[in-house]
Amino acid sequence: MIGIVIVVHTPLGGALLNCASHVLGQVEDVSVHDILPDDKPDDLAPQILRDILEADHGEGVLVLTDLVGATPANIAKRAVAEAQASGVPCCVVAGLNTPMLLRALTYRDQPLSEMREKALSGGMQGVLRVD
Repeated sequence: MIGIVIVVHTPLGGALLNCASHVLGQVEDVSVHDILPDDKPDDLAPQILRDILEADHGEGVLVLTDLVGATPANIAKRAVAEAQASGVPCCVVAGLNTPMLLRALTYRDQPLSEMREKALSGGMQGVLRVD
């Protein structure tokens, strides 16, 4: 099973995980880092790296973040680069929304590259005008 680590602005991560649990039932083995305004990247990147390494059971880790270029995404990108250098297959996907998270959770048993694409398509397909 692919590991999932969420790195986003507070309180988004916890809220999205609660929503996913409401829809899918109990969600396990997902690490959430809700980044606070005063959090320091140098302090958090090692914690996120540790969670990535712990989440990897040999099949890889998908790291989900909210805004490209923002502090959580930059921290996630840094931690993923270090994990990749250690030989852990992992990647970062930005733009996290509920459909993206639900897809990621639903396709955790697929290869990382396929799970990543399913998460991306779920995120994009979940954004549309409904009136």
